[in-house]
Amino acid sequence: MKPKLVIHTCCAVCMCYPKTLFENENYETIFYFYNPNIYPIKEYERRRDEFINYAKSFNIAVHIEENQKYIEKWYNDIKGFEKELEKGARCNICFKHRINKAFEYAKNINAQYVTTVMTVSPHKNSKVIEEIGNSLAEKYSPIKYLHVDFKKKDGFKKTNMIANEVGLYRQNYCGCEFSIRG
Repeated sequence: MKPKLVIHTCCAVCMCYPKTLFENENYETIFYFYNPNIYPIKEYERRRDEFINYAKSFNIAVHIEENQKYIEKWYNDIKGFEKELEKGARCNICFKHRINKAFEYAKNINAQYVTTVMTVSPHKNSKVIEEIGNSLAEKYSPIKYLHVDFKKKDGFKKTNMIANEVGLYRQNYCGCEFSIRG
């Protein structure tokens, strides 16, 4: 029996390259979509639906954790950090919030590992994400955090090439209302 790996996924684009890396690995993978940071709701729905359609086209196992009941919790977590710049404390809190939820889900389904596709982005600090993942692994032991810096070996370029080839919607901001670029 293969060990279960929950892969937190922020959007279909960021999932493209990581999906290829785990296709032949010795894991039962579940791509987990949980992103209460995505604003506005129409944007959230678009990213969620794109994720679902992309996953279906490859018969990928997914779990969607709908945002509505978690949005207020997310806002409470980042309260006081709204004016932080991208890559600042607000983002770190957001990463922890979403990866923690992936660990909760992993615990509920008896998965052995958790990772996130967020490291594919050059706008995300992989070391910070790794520290968060390792810290949460201690909290949720025996579940382990599987750190993969997906941006290595041209991962960001590869994920974008795949996304372009299949015609995926590509957003121009991370997700929260505070990261929208004017």
